[in-house]
Amino acid sequence: MKEILKPKGLHELFSVQGKNVLVTGSGGLGSTIALAFAKSGARVFVADCLENKLQEVQDAAEKGNLQICTLSMDVSDKASVEDCFKTLLEKAKSLDVVVHTAGMGKNEAATECEEADIRRVLDVNLVGTILVNQQAARIMKAQGYGKIVNLGSIAGFMAHTLRSMPYAASKAGVHQVTRSFAAEMAPYGVNVNCVAPTWINTPLIARKDEAYYENIRKSVPFQRMGEPEEILGAVFFLSTDASHFVTGQVLLVDGGWSVTKAFA
Repeated sequence: MKEILKPKGLHELFSVQGKNVLVTGSGGLGSTIALAFAKSGARVFVADCLENKLQEVQDAAEKGNLQICTLSMDVSDKASVEDCFKTLLEKAKSLDVVVHTAGMGKNEAATECEEADIRRVLDVNLVGTILVNQQAARIMKAQGYGKIVNLGSIAGFMAHTLRSMPYAASKAGVHQVTRSFAAEMAPYGVNVNCVAPTWINTPLIARKDEAYYENIRKSVPFQRMGEPEEILGAVFFLSTDASHFVTGQVLLVDGGWSVTKAFA
């Protein structure tokens, strides 16, 4: 384990300069987070099973004169996860931060969800989180340091009509997986936390009808969805030395949704 931190300035505390960072998922949140880390001087790897999405991240990085390495990984497949981490270590030798954003959702009534859809959502969102956290934690345990940041959801806390039951159940599971890994990894100097957003303007909830967005505006005190960039502060805090004594936490980034009445 690293020695107790000596006093640092804020710039040092919040720095990711030179850190090796893996971001899983190359969608709206994943790509935004990966590009922000790269702009901040980190060595960034992005893993996904969708080659077209990885290419989009690569194109965005090149446009911004940034260096990002893309890796193939299906988070729901143990062998694929293991191969990805092995390849990453061959390239980077160490791993400082993992931001696990890979996930999916299905918008169906609880009574109408097909078994195949339920299993797929749980495999990607919950089992995938466990598999990725296992590999990351093993590497970081051996190093004696590291930061794992999982992406949960406000849906993991409260039942409402704008998320499917499997998605909500999987995200509640992600919150508990985070706590379990945090408790086990703390003695080894590894921090494991979770960021739980409300509705964020990403492709996951794109192309809905106007009534959908109107319900969101009524539910969130800021009267709008969040933007991917508004997740960055929480993710960066939990990825740096500024959060050295923070672990097992689920940090809500929800525009105040949780302090108002639940969506009816």
